[in-house]
Order: sequence, then C-alpha cells, then structure tokens
Amino acid sequence: DFMNGQAIIQLAPDGQNCIFLYPGSNHENTEDEVGKCLSVFGPGDILMLQNEINLIPYIIDMAFEKGMEIVLNPSPITPELINEYPLGKVSMFILNEVEGRDLTGFDEPGKILGALNKKYPAAKVLLTLGSLGAIYSDGEKIIKHGVYSSDVVDTTAAGDTMAGYFIGCLGLGFSVEKALKYASIAASIAISRKGASPSIPTMTEVEKSRLKYIDTGI
Repeated sequence: DFMNGQAIIQLAPDGQNCIFLYPGSNHENTEDEVGKCLSVFGPGDILMLQNEINLIPYIIDMAFEKGMEIVLNPSPITPELINEYPLGKVSMFILNEVEGRDLTGFDEPGKILGALNKKYPAAKVLLTLGSLGAIYSDGEKIIKHGVYSSDVVDTTAAGDTMAGYFIGCLGLGFSVEKALKYASIAASIAISRKGASPSIPTMTEVEKSRLKYIDTGI
C-alpha cells in the first residue's frame, strides 16, 4: 500500500508560498492504467499534465499518437524533464517565470518566450508573471494581460487556477484574449482566499466579479 501524494505548504505573511511534495501513490501509475484512461480519448481532446506523477514521457507519447492536444505545466522542474521528456510533442506550455528560467536559462520574459518558441516551435506558451500578469505567445503573435485588484492572502492555488481557467475557457471556444481575462480574474479571486482547492472561484463568481483591471505594462 502507498500513501497518497502529499503537499506541505509553507505560507509567508505576504501570501507567498513554498511547497514540499511527497509523491506517494502519484508515482505508482502503471502503463496499463494510463492506456485504459486514454482509451476513450482522441483527436481534439485536451490532456493537461503536471510533473507530479510518474510516466509523463509515456503519457505524452501515447496522447500524441492519439492526436490529442497536450498541455504541460512543467512543475516541479527536474533534470529528467529537461533532458529526457519528449517536450517537442507538447502543444502548450503553461509555466511561471521561475520554471521558464529553469527551462531556458533566461530571466527576461521576452527572452524566455523567444527561447521556448525556438526550441519547441509547435507549442504555444502561456508565461505567468505573478503580480505583473501573463503573456501568451504562439510563435507569431504575443498577447499580454495585466492583473486585477485583489488583497493577497494565499498564492498557493494561483497558478493552478490560472491554468485551469485558461484551458477551460479555450475549450469553451473563448478567444485567447477572453480566456486570459477570465483566468486572470479567477486567479485574483483565488489569492484573496485561504487554502488551495477551496479558494478557486466558480465561473459565476468570475463573471460577476467587479475587480478592477490593472495594466502592468509588461
């Protein structure tokens, strides 16, 4: 028997966090289980992955063969992810500036995007920049979005909320600009609340939000 995966979250007074992960059963997935899970999916379906489970390369390969859209949040960054994973098959990367630096060696957002677009030309990139907002690039056009006014209580779920809402909204047929707007509002609401999953707002809350938009000038 294996203990479920655990995340130990340290929270600073300013709402920033540091997370320790224990993989547990998250690293006990089998190829047979992956095959059964993906057997009902095909072209056009979206697979969203984060590097907290095992068999990521196998999952990417199988999803790619099925023609699925593969979205990867490369967190936590590991040497194996950088050196061994088939990242050329990823359809979209969603990552923050720290993960971007680890993958490219650059700190400046424009250089991070340029390096990722050059290394993985088939992939789109959503680079989140915390209090500065986010930048989307598909290799040809760049779309920038600021943040919304919010009191920072706990940033633990900010990235997951942003990623989930962005992909979810694209899946609903939203434009990239509208998806960025909804994802940014959702993340701003999430950081104003304590906790991880309980802090994530509903779509109704996002649509009714009156948070003020702040153009951070990125």
